[in-house]
Amino acid sequence: MLKNTLPLLIIILVGSCQNTVSEIFVLDLEKKRFNAMTEGDVDLLDQLISDDLYYIHSNGKVDTKDTFIGGIKDGTSKYGNILLEESKTRIYGDAAIINGICTYENKKPDGSPNNLQLKYTSVYANSDGNWKFVSWQSFRMSP
Repeated sequence: MLKNTLPLLIIILVGSCQNTVSEIFVLDLEKKRFNAMTEGDVDLLDQLISDDLYYIHSNGKVDTKDTFIGGIKDGTSKYGNILLEESKTRIYGDAAIINGICTYENKKPDGSPNNLQLKYTSVYANSDGNWKFVSWQSFRMSP
């Protein structure tokens, strides 16, 4: 009996590991995107972001891929360090949703801290084996 259940157990374990690997992979994409934002790496952002990006900032402003990357490129959008404090990644076929909490470490013009703690939802989609960032919505948490 045990001999017959071992192959089934292996299939179940391998199947459950695939989601874990996918979740780790998508969260790694998120971290790469955060780093590219802080470093101003618009070439990497262009690779990571879908052409149909819909990005809703915590203040309600909406960006497309062009306006999001354009703001970083021309310096109107500057991102300090982004600390990922908490995240939950779920995979649904060719879509991945990350719900998280992060802190944007920014400074006011006078040099004093102006950090934002955000709760957010980030969405990635897989198209032909290529995962891209497609949507963001966040809101500010009270201090």
